[in-house]
Amino acid sequence: MESLQTGFKEVQVPRGYKYRYYFSAPESGNPTLLLAHGFPSLAIDWRYQIAYFKAKGYGLVVPDMLGYGGTDKPTDHKEYLHTLLAKDLVDILDHEKLTNIIAIGHDWGSKTTSVLANLFSERFLGFGFFAAGYMPPSPSKTYEEFQEEITKAIGYNTFGYWGLFAAPDGAEIIEKHIESFWDLVHPKDPRIWKYNTCPPGAARVFCQSDTRTPRDPAHLELQPVYEKEFSKGGWVGPLNYYKVAVDGEAEDSKKIPVQNYTIRKPVFLGCAKKDVICTPALQKPIAAQFCPQATVEEFDTGHWVLTDAPDEVNLALDKWISSIVA
Repeated sequence: MESLQTGFKEVQVPRGYKYRYYFSAPESGNPTLLLAHGFPSLAIDWRYQIAYFKAKGYGLVVPDMLGYGGTDKPTDHKEYLHTLLAKDLVDILDHEKLTNIIAIGHDWGSKTTSVLANLFSERFLGFGFFAAGYMPPSPSKTYEEFQEEITKAIGYNTFGYWGLFAAPDGAEIIEKHIESFWDLVHPKDPRIWKYNTCPPGAARVFCQSDTRTPRDPAHLELQPVYEKEFSKGGWVGPLNYYKVAVDGEAEDSKKIPVQNYTIRKPVFLGCAKKDVICTPALQKPIAAQFCPQATVEEFDTGHWVLTDAPDEVNLALDKWISSIVA
């Protein structure tokens, strides 16, 4: 992992923010992979994919997303509208003069990747999504309506924890109860989320009561990096992804033409069978409706599929990429 640190660069995008990103140029005409992480992650959460695809000569652009790591961290949540984030990523690609690109996201990175597909489809060969699948624009639905719709679809509310993460005191609570927070984010047993994350108010109670649960050992290697970066950068930036989802998503979606909702390029959807929030039961029907060239794979993990099943992820992704660039 230490060897990755020498591959990072910085650039200021046109709207004024500095981005830090891992970069490796493509070899022999290979495509470049743009990898977008989610919450609460960093560029190095893609470390297994970086190592695998770099060895095969693929180009790599892997940013610390806005609000994270070595990238700037504006406090205004409206700076995190995904149309703005998508343009930032395109600006980085332009800076590197890259073509033949495949964009791949995980968690909130999947939302930014979705908007890349909506607004900049011509720039990409295809799009990949892990855990959280393609997220079509939602110009009219409220947070409350989303909760009702999902509860009706699968029998429980998967979005209750947004109430904490989007709250004015969300960052303060996380900082004061950081060990419980990390336990909740990376639990050894992914079923924990159904009872301590999904129900409204449950995540707040879990953290404020300093409840503990065993952590997923696959994340132990990165824990010191998380502690260093998030103690330095704070939680306001990362939590802005939830604030903009609650207050901004509908407004942002109106910038996307209805005819662009369908992704006509090849799509890879990597579902996590044990993810009780981004459940395959929710992700697969959306792909079937909006992604006519979708390839769907399921992995026997919880939400953190990139870390928990890296070999399976890399092989499946490599097979799909080979099929669309052949």
